[in-house]
Amino acid sequence: MRLKDQVAIITGAGSGIGAESARRFVEEGAKVLIADMQDDKGQAVADELGDAATFLHVDVSQEHQVEAAVAEAVSKWGRLDIMFNNAGFGGALGSIEQT
Repeated sequence: MRLKDQVAIITGAGSGIGAESARRFVEEGAKVLIADMQDDKGQAVADELGDAATFLHVDVSQEHQVEAAVAEAVSKWGRLDIMFNNAGFGGALGSIEQT
């Protein structure tokens, strides 16, 4: 229970590393806001995790949506302790000099 009573937002938590991280955070005692653009997958992970999780549609390229996720976590659980910025896409596009 290393994360007992901690509140986390995990971006990109609807699948892959983000979803597995959300599962592990909950196993360790955290409350987790699943932030993802994949509504069906994000909601499924939140449903699987029960009362310890909630889902919010978030596009991390939109600052106001990230702010809304922070506000939701604080509103629901009273604070935010951990921000795991996991969201991404298929990979960097361009040469190392360009990216």
